[in-house]
Amino acid sequence: KEAQANAEADKKRRALVEAKNQADGLIHSAEKNVKEHGEKIPAADKEAIERDIAALKEALSSDDVTRIEQQTQALTQ
Repeated sequence: KEAQANAEADKKRRALVEAKNQADGLIHSAEKNVKEHGEKIPAADKEAIERDIAALKEALSSDDVTRIEQQTQALTQ
């Protein structure tokens, strides 16, 4: 009974952890690519990527899965 009662909370917690893990990986990858290929990226694009990285890092400090997913999508694009 206890497992059934906590199933929804566990599902939400799992979604949050998965979103945070995906965001962390994307941040690492984006920062690495900007560092390695920064001179080849137009300045406006580089600034936009850095803004999206900062916004995603800020979203990670919250426990708002929707916000994290939105910022992840923004950085991915």
